[in-house]
Amino acid sequence: MEEDKKPEGKRYRTMESIAGVFAGSDVRQKLFGNKGFQFYLFQKRWPKIVGDLMAEESYITGCKGPLLFVRVTNSTFLQQLFMMKADILKALAKDEIGRYFTDIRFLSGSPKKPYKPFTTLAPVNRAIEKEQKMYSQSLTEEEKGWIQNWVGSHVKKEALRPPFAEMMEEVLKIRKGELAGGYHPCALCGSLCPPEDPLCPACRRKLKKTKQNKVTLLLKANPHYTYQQVRAILPCEYSMYEEARDILIHRAKEKIFHKQAASEEKRKLLALLLHRPLDTITEKEAEDMLKKMPQKKWD
Repeated sequence: MEEDKKPEGKRYRTMESIAGVFAGSDVRQKLFGNKGFQFYLFQKRWPKIVGDLMAEESYITGCKGPLLFVRVTNSTFLQQLFMMKADILKALAKDEIGRYFTDIRFLSGSPKKPYKPFTTLAPVNRAIEKEQKMYSQSLTEEEKGWIQNWVGSHVKKEALRPPFAEMMEEVLKIRKGELAGGYHPCALCGSLCPPEDPLCPACRRKLKKTKQNKVTLLLKANPHYTYQQVRAILPCEYSMYEEARDILIHRAKEKIFHKQAASEEKRKLLALLLHRPLDTITEKEAEDMLKKMPQKKWD
């Protein structure tokens, strides 16, 4: 990784190559020293061994001990490679992986399917550059003066004033960058949110928790309700309904286990399990159907 300090804004790191991620790490030996990975690199060196022209119509498919398998897509090239077998083996002897192979079997087959790499550093670097551009905002003299005045009046120790001022400048640059990037105040608390989201994560979690509690209370009052009935009264996802139902069932089972459940609570549990209205379940029916539920044997 290469670290560069910009004159304005935060400090950023840009990845130049994937090898830089593992430099000086034990992971480097485990990954790049792996036999499978070394054979993959050997497959990539096939054009250097047979030439670009031959490599366009042939590729290494695998190996079995000292035998190397090469797939050829053209019968003419297959014959040509077979005649070049001795020369190819000599070239393989100079390769750190190829020297382990003493024989080659050429097989006819279809062309090698091109594939896109599974990962690339381009999206990572683009995100870093976007963030760097957004946060590299300059402050006006008025803004810097306001920070100096605030620090001078609120920070008593002289030695702490410069780091406080620097910290406040960096925070203000971040806020200005977010506003320039389309960030906007949260509709509930006023903290900055991404352009595509009207609420901040904290407020979204609070709203979800409040809605979850409402679903639980609705189902507690009407334990026989199905998801469709709950959704008609209080629009919600099925996961909320399922979680509320699981909470109420768990509470009822806990009370039954500790022998604290009244007949009314047993009837509600049966209504939750069977989706039957509470007024159609008698106390005796609830006792009979739930009598085999586990209960503690000690007081």
